[in-house]
Amino acid sequence: MIHSYRDIAPVKAGRCTICGHDGMFLNPDQTREGTQCRNCGASSRHRAVVYTLGMILGRTGTPLFQWTPDRAVRILESSARGPYPAMMKELFEYYPTEYDEKKIAEGKHPTEYADFQKLHFPDAHFDVVIASDVFEHVRKDDLGYREILRALKPGGSLLLTVPYDHDRPQTVRRVDTSGTADVAILEPEYHGGGGLTLAYRNYGRDLLDLLAGVGYSVCHLDLEVRQEGITRQPVFVATKGPASGLAVRAQYPGPGASLGPVLPLRLFTLLKYNWKTGLGLLKQAKKS
Repeated sequence: MIHSYRDIAPVKAGRCTICGHDGMFLNPDQTREGTQCRNCGASSRHRAVVYTLGMILGRTGTPLFQWTPDRAVRILESSARGPYPAMMKELFEYYPTEYDEKKIAEGKHPTEYADFQKLHFPDAHFDVVIASDVFEHVRKDDLGYREILRALKPGGSLLLTVPYDHDRPQTVRRVDTSGTADVAILEPEYHGGGGLTLAYRNYGRDLLDLLAGVGYSVCHLDLEVRQEGITRQPVFVATKGPASGLAVRAQYPGPGASLGPVLPLRLFTLLKYNWKTGLGLLKQAKKS
């Protein structure tokens, strides 16, 4: 399978899988972080995560904000970003955790902080675990995948996205983690908020073997849903136990869908992750 995205025309308009807005996208390009919803700010990657979650839970064809709440569904996510976490909290028993070594050691706020290499949650606890562009930064990724498998219920799924090249047979290790201290093998590469998070690896096709070797049934999606602004990108669904067929995509309802509750959501997102910008917008609103 060849992953060449350069010849694909930009997706300029569509319907957001998160807020339901139907219209032109901002920054339409071929990167997973582009093609942003004008309404909620979701990127192509954010929409791909929610779209795939809908496939896992059988909720396809409906924007996230219209999903029926089900508090019996328990979901764990690492480093959740974008507009959808606020909605997820209203729908499910949802733990959007961050990695903070000190707070994890203190044992405070256990639903807000977690180390995926050593999860403090019990066995068979979660229906879905989401890790979107996180595992390239996990020092011992194999430990993380094993911990997630332990914490998943039978039939539960890991929804995984990482920077990935299917044409690369072997993952490129950037850092030697065999000892107690990191030893750089290649020039350091940083991603994440502010470009400050060290990348330990660049994944290749052997990721599929790694996940299968841990004990997952692995589904690799070469996902592209142009009518929803999801540019072509790899998504992995790794299931604990025999793989079950993902829900079939419902027919795209087309233009005219109702608009999501975005003004409060967009302000929430701005204030949480870009509080200076958010406060500036509020001050401008008061003056006008």
